[in-house]
Amino acid sequence: MSATCTREPTAHEALLVMKGSPAYVLADVTNAAHPQVICTITGSSVPQLVTQRMISWSATQTPGQPGPSMLLTLDLFAGTTPTTIASWQGGLFIDGLHAWSPDESSMAYVSSDASAVKLHLLSGGGDRVIATLGAVPGRGVSLTEDDAFLGFSADGQYFALVQTFSGSGAQLQVRKTKDGTLAYSQANGTMASWSTTGSDLYFREPNKTEVKVWDPKNGVSQLFALAQAWIRPSTDAGDDNVAYTVRDASSGLPHVWLYGHGGRAGGQLGNVRSTPVFLNATTLFMIEETACSNCGPGLATQPDGKTFTYDLGTQTETASTIASAIGAWPRIGQT
Repeated sequence: MSATCTREPTAHEALLVMKGSPAYVLADVTNAAHPQVICTITGSSVPQLVTQRMISWSATQTPGQPGPSMLLTLDLFAGTTPTTIASWQGGLFIDGLHAWSPDESSMAYVSSDASAVKLHLLSGGGDRVIATLGAVPGRGVSLTEDDAFLGFSADGQYFALVQTFSGSGAQLQVRKTKDGTLAYSQANGTMASWSTTGSDLYFREPNKTEVKVWDPKNGVSQLFALAQAWIRPSTDAGDDNVAYTVRDASSGLPHVWLYGHGGRAGGQLGNVRSTPVFLNATTLFMIEETACSNCGPGLATQPDGKTFTYDLGTQTETASTIASAIGAWPRIGQT
């Protein structure tokens, strides 16, 4: 991958795809209703924003087939060539899933081949395999129940792998950043996200509607009493909020909900929206969906091409020029 930058880094950035172009861009989202492109990124892989100026991504020789894989980084503003930070034999499903600690001193990643799924911890101690799970079997994917999440807590003390795809092994694993040892695990887990501060891991179990929270002091408890099969929660790095999608049981129509400030704020937002991503501390990006009669297998709705930003302060939404949002900077633990 390479980048062409025409502006300087800013305090609030996001990796986006803008309407009218398939390219990934780094944009200034200080005013998220009017994003300003800073860099245009060339390449076919999906980048991840690590710092104010650096991206990372995984690449494999032939996706879906066994072969060499690697993780790379690029300083968008230095004009340098990518740096390879890890390489292995992989290529199969969830291969290359990775996450950085808030201070960038540690990285966790997943390698996946025909024999196993392996969780790696890369730090000053080298590249170590700290968990081995069964290989991913061939099967369909449920967009409302299956997920693969890898992320570090805001305080950097823990990281979690929560995934539903491996053929065997605990779907939810929380590990200590300092040495990769296991802090907590359970057989089933999906749709996870870390809290904005500290080390609370939010999650639920597949095909269940109780949202739970794990913390190192109290273990697992119920997060809130409302029964919801939440989908892909997004943490607000600048404030104590989590946004997520819930689909109506009868119609399948999606709605975005907020859970904030320990349950003292939140609720369902208006209109038929899905896939919330925080662009900054006060602004959500969301996708509009509509019901369809010929969607094919799976969901009974599909995106209609309309997207919006929602301002939490004014509680208003604005039509957006953003097609999709991949992630934002600062990340949790970096504010």
